[in-house]
Amino acid sequence: MYIVAIHHGQGSGEELARSLACVLGITPYEARPRVTTPGGGPAIVTSFAAADQAHDCAIKLQAGGFTPLLIDSEQMETDRSRLLVRQVQFTPEALHVVTQAEQQISLPYGEINLLLRGAGIISTIELQTTTKKKFALGRAVATGGLMMRKKVKTVTATANQDREPFCHLYTTGQPPLVLRQADLDYSTLGENRQISRDANFTWICTELRRRCTNALWDDRLQTRPGLAQVLGPSFDPERHLDLAITLIAQSLLQPSG
Repeated sequence: MYIVAIHHGQGSGEELARSLACVLGITPYEARPRVTTPGGGPAIVTSFAAADQAHDCAIKLQAGGFTPLLIDSEQMETDRSRLLVRQVQFTPEALHVVTQAEQQISLPYGEINLLLRGAGIISTIELQTTTKKKFALGRAVATGGLMMRKKVKTVTATANQDREPFCHLYTTGQPPLVLRQADLDYSTLGENRQISRDANFTWICTELRRRCTNALWDDRLQTRPGLAQVLGPSFDPERHLDLAITLIAQSLLQPSG
């Protein structure tokens, strides 16, 4: 699949909505949410099975005043192309990390180009079975009053949503480094170690932002509405987090001009 997104449109909201509607063959009303995303996007506008159709659409979008982004789902950023971090340590000059594969990396703060903070969404269904005894007229009559109740089982389904906070670090010439709150070993923080996992992860992200003065910062993927604004109505925030991450990273790291 080839996903087409837009960002950095030129013109007013109404003008951009009309231009996008013309390219996609939809109404300006339907197009308006795609051109009013914070920061100018990115926002997915359509997808195609064939590469040539996606490229043709991108050309039309560019002519309509948009900066298009084209993502091949087969080349999308996933854990296979990332370095998953287990430990972090701050020094005056660089961030030292140990990956899940025991690889040690020293990364000068000035070489970090983008800090992308967000949270995955995991939905689970919890089933709870309760058993109660209820009066059963038919059983009471059939047994002459010896058995007047019967057991009735009720199954109740409860939907739960959990967040998985993360922070991706992007540098030139190296796979993204991924810090996930649930996977980090916080023992290396020493005297800066906090009382909870949430507090530890927040401290790490705050410290990264403070030290990486050259890096862009983006945290729109921390909420479901933020994910939905990027993905649009056709992609589920729970299933397509990697797509949203890829779009944000490419949009912010794409050379200007």
